[in-house]
Amino acid sequence: MSSNGIVNKYSIESNLDLAYKRWGEGNSQKMMLVHGWTGFKELWDSFTPDLVKNDYDVVVPDLRGHGDSSKPEMDYTHEVFSNDLYNLAKHLNWDKGFIILGQSMGGYIVLDYALRYPETLTHLISSNTSAYLARNLFSKIVWKMTIRMYRKNPEKLMRKMVPRFFLNPPNEEEIDFFVKSSLKTAKHAGLSAIKYFYERNLEPELHKISTPTLVISSEHDQKDLRKATLAIHNLIPNSKLVDIKNTGHLPFMENPEEFLNAITGFTK
Repeated sequence: MSSNGIVNKYSIESNLDLAYKRWGEGNSQKMMLVHGWTGFKELWDSFTPDLVKNDYDVVVPDLRGHGDSSKPEMDYTHEVFSNDLYNLAKHLNWDKGFIILGQSMGGYIVLDYALRYPETLTHLISSNTSAYLARNLFSKIVWKMTIRMYRKNPEKLMRKMVPRFFLNPPNEEEIDFFVKSSLKTAKHAGLSAIKYFYERNLEPELHKISTPTLVISSEHDQKDLRKATLAIHNLIPNSKLVDIKNTGHLPFMENPEEFLNAITGFTK
């Protein structure tokens, strides 16, 4: 993966820093990309240059507890994540209007963000996420097993999960980078974040979202997540849906051209 982009750290409070990359500073449209559970800012490195070429000023943070950001012992709730993103937006002088895009758990976080801070957004994009992980018996079983395995052995779980994110899995070197980078998430942070993600049902609140919203789904995402993503589209008034073909859970990596077309078609 490319290592371009300028790395910065923003002090949210004493002894608590949020690491982020910035690409294309000064471009006309401001966009924040939010990674998923155990994700990291470098996950977007191969895709972000395409956004810069299309005149986006892009900021990609490591969520609290993840990547190179601080990892305090605490509850990692969605309120905490959303508040961090809001404070980062204020620090950047973006709080008068920017695009926010979240993938997987990041998609859930940006939905939560849009409910809390709608006045700061021009557009909302949620990709391949669930607004309620325990929405059916199958999902409950899968995620309880995932949490149990993560508690026991995070690396073993990630080596099983990462190839399943893709329709066409990457080579071993790329998988190894993905796994090692995901392990920069503090175990206590990963467990806490997934606990709150699992327990809170956001679906009854989605009708309140007033920000123009794009929901992105993938043809070959996991079946339960795909259903959950489509449900989000149905629950947000006037939302737009783009279903990306020939890709698994991470469309910005497997089908970046169509992912970019979905974004530019919605925000330009």
